[in-house]
Amino acid sequence: MMDSSPITKTKTTALLLADPSRPEAVAARDKIQKTLAELGTPFVNGSINETEPIPGNPKPDVAIVIGGDGTMIAQARRLVDHGIPMIGVNCGRLGFLAPFSPASFQEHAQSVLGPNRILEHRMLLEVRIEPADGSEVITRRAMNDGLITAGEPFRMIQMSTAIDGQEGPKLSGDGLVVATPTGSTGHNASTGGPIVDPRLDAIIVTPIAAQSLAFRPFALHGPSTLDVVLDQVNKGTSLVLDGQRHVPLQNADRVSFSRYDTLMGFVACPGHPFWRILHDKLGWAAPPRGSGGEPS
Repeated sequence: MMDSSPITKTKTTALLLADPSRPEAVAARDKIQKTLAELGTPFVNGSINETEPIPGNPKPDVAIVIGGDGTMIAQARRLVDHGIPMIGVNCGRLGFLAPFSPASFQEHAQSVLGPNRILEHRMLLEVRIEPADGSEVITRRAMNDGLITAGEPFRMIQMSTAIDGQEGPKLSGDGLVVATPTGSTGHNASTGGPIVDPRLDAIIVTPIAAQSLAFRPFALHGPSTLDVVLDQVNKGTSLVLDGQRHVPLQNADRVSFSRYDTLMGFVACPGHPFWRILHDKLGWAAPPRGSGGEPS
């Protein structure tokens, strides 16, 4: 149900981006369209294809993205340069990046589409790959993380690092995770890295199965640059961005991680701050449960 207070027409224009492969996302989009019509909110439907231009003239004020975390990540990379904040509506399995359910969006639609909606601004990574063979430099963006993974035949790889041009530690192990605060709950947390408030300005660096017990996760100030040179790789060693894009790596390739110049805006869901979402969806610090489902 929408807020029972009198309906105030909103002047916001909305872009609807729903994952067509999810029937539940399509059904949620249809309900959201009805809610927008009740509020008198102009809207346009768009494709989630990252290569397609953003529809709408003038530019939409907000994008309502409906799907799972993968959809949210891809659309954040797409929307960031257009300055269009995102309302994430979860229709996936976890939906950690989408604080709204279809029901909670309907409940809070009037406030989050109004002029007083609360925005949280989050950083992305800019990742620059300089091939050792002199071929074209590749520049990509990542909302969550860049993962350098050893790959087949799964021997340890060796990397040298530099921080802001100064020599850093060398790493022998199965790889390296470089994450944004938003992505700290993903690969980074799974490999022993810290969970970080997504509003912070930081780059989190976490080794994967480092040979040295002294190589611990660390965080860099947001404006810093981390350079990684691949000293010894496997045939299958690659860089994985947001779990969606793969770039093969060779010996002596250099990968540079820095903060992307533009922040991405996310519309906050009233009453659902980050730490509450972390507790509810990831079971943060939940006690062990007995066979009856009760805390032991």
